Amino acid sequence: MKLKVTVIALVLLIAVAVPMTFATGVGAAFGLPFGGGLPGSNVMLSLKVSQIPFLMGLGFNISETNFAFGLTGDWWVANANLFSFINYYLGPGFYLGFGNHDFLLGGRFPVGLNVFPIKNLELFLEIAPTLAVGIGDSISFPNWGFQSAFGLRFWF
Repeated sequence: MKLKVTVIALVLLIAVAVPMTFATGVGAAFGLPFGGGLPGSNVMLSLKVSQIPFLMGLGFNISETNFAFGLTGDWWVANANLFSFINYYLGPGFYLGFGNHDFLLGGRFPVGLNVFPIKNLELFLEIAPTLAVGIGDSISFPNWGFQSAFGLRFWF
């Protein structure tokens, strides 16, 4: 019984202390019709901790004939106010994409704008030129591309 109470107390402590220590943004990114969209799917979940300039994205698409998966990781080397209520971010990143029996491993450089219309809601728009290696029936390099997305994040 004591073990159960201790485990529950630790979980509650972590659930309360971590969000108070680190602001965490959770949201979704949607690929735009221009460019190549996002890897794996045109809808990705995103996670960002405010004190760490690293953002992760995860997307997948499952249909009767296809399975696609995508992962992005971006390191924001700049994240500052542009003017008024509009901020910008940019920095290098990577992506993995798997779909149609092909695998892409590449780098990306997202450049984006974000705004906070209300305290805990972030809206963003980004573009990211990409360079990847394609691995499938044959290996292809360079695979130049362009990813674009808009989305939102809720901050806790």
